[in-house]
Amino acid sequence: MLSEEQAEQIRNQIISRIDSNFPEDKREDARQQILSMNPDELENFVSKNSMNNLTKENKCIFCSIISGEAESYRIDEKNNAVAVLEINPISKGHVLIIPKEHAQFKKGIPKSLSPFVNKISKKLEKKLKPKKLGTTIANLFGHSVISIFPVYNNENANSKRRAMTPEELEEMQKLILEEPEKTKKPKTEKIKEKIRLPRRIP
Repeated sequence: MLSEEQAEQIRNQIISRIDSNFPEDKREDARQQILSMNPDELENFVSKNSMNNLTKENKCIFCSIISGEAESYRIDEKNNAVAVLEINPISKGHVLIIPKEHAQFKKGIPKSLSPFVNKISKKLEKKLKPKKLGTTIANLFGHSVISIFPVYNNENANSKRRAMTPEELEEMQKLILEEPEKTKKPKTEKIKEKIRLPRRIP
């Protein structure tokens, strides 16, 4: 039987396929159907629809996002990780930081990823102004992923998730990526005054 965490990740993978392959007018109904399934129903659905490759490491959704095979909404990228919007977020602006290496963290966030995590956290705080940020680490299908979600009220890792539409995700992506306009200081003209020195008397 799938754990709730595994079920959540498989839901995300199926929804990603729905967004990539379904006609636009049928996407929302298909999304809601997948989101309403409990872990048992989801496992049966995967089995009946010959989608067992969803649970194989070499087909994990995170690797597909990194390679560009799966659609995602990127907000930043470094040589060792990418940051994308969670399509079923806990709160608006929920971001997944996906290491490019398919591996599990042994203890907490690796030092090599800390600067990137801090950069994304500061960006979310500046743009979205939440009370605070929640951070969790998930190890699914052999791939560790860092989850950063803004806390506006009392959201936590177990809060109910909501599927965002592609339009909502694009809008959030644009908001986070938007650079503030630099205000140009007005040029002050320097007035050159001729300084007259008194005549030198020999």
